[in-house]
Amino acid sequence: MSNPVTPQPTPGKSKPESSSEKGFLHNFPRTAYYLRLAKYFILSCIILTLLEIGYAYWLISSRWHLFLDRSDMTRLTNEINASAEPVNAKFMEVYTKLFPNHVHTSLSQQIFINYGQRILLRHTDIDDKPHCFCDMVYDIQIVQNDELATIEWDGRLQDLEYGFGIEKFTTPEKCFNYVMNYRIAELTNKINESGRFKHLQKPMDEYGDEDFIEFIIMFKSKRKITRYKNIHLFEREMEGYKRKLAHARAAESVS
Repeated sequence: MSNPVTPQPTPGKSKPESSSEKGFLHNFPRTAYYLRLAKYFILSCIILTLLEIGYAYWLISSRWHLFLDRSDMTRLTNEINASAEPVNAKFMEVYTKLFPNHVHTSLSQQIFINYGQRILLRHTDIDDKPHCFCDMVYDIQIVQNDELATIEWDGRLQDLEYGFGIEKFTTPEKCFNYVMNYRIAELTNKINESGRFKHLQKPMDEYGDEDFIEFIIMFKSKRKITRYKNIHLFEREMEGYKRKLAHARAAESVS
């Protein structure tokens, strides 16, 4: 006797709904209708949100065209490319272990990763977050270029919008070197003029780890946190960065 043949589903046709699904839809048609509406509403909201984010990103990243043409931006960027000498190697050894995502980060990574985590996940520790120094060029070049200073750049995102223009003609690494060298020289002059911080009034090649960390704390806080100002906060940051530096070096030696 031959075995009964099990009917196979016809190709191209979807799997028939189970009896329980049919029963639910049949018994609660209004509920099923509202569930479908909710599904379409959520999907539409997601699509619209993504479109709005994409449009906002396009506006911010291209708005510099309204104020500067390519030749002007190329000239301004050449100032960065010509003066972006490498930062002191000993300083960089400490800095990159404390802030591992500052040198090679693009502005796109900063927006979508850094800002995204801070807004959506409420992360408050930003030291490890990606940050691009191209958005710090504007504050330096506006002081050095009268042409740039006369532009009425409306809005509150000048640094970021200008940074996207700069990034078109240079690299995040050169932005970092340009900004960091400028700020290091600026802070060094302030230290030398202050009459305090005698232990920091020496070439950076003679700095120890604590000297570098103290310098970085002052740089990061714009001298609002020093061993003479906000002392408890200074001591807390000093100890935290010393632990972080030791941990990073230990992890590096293991790998």
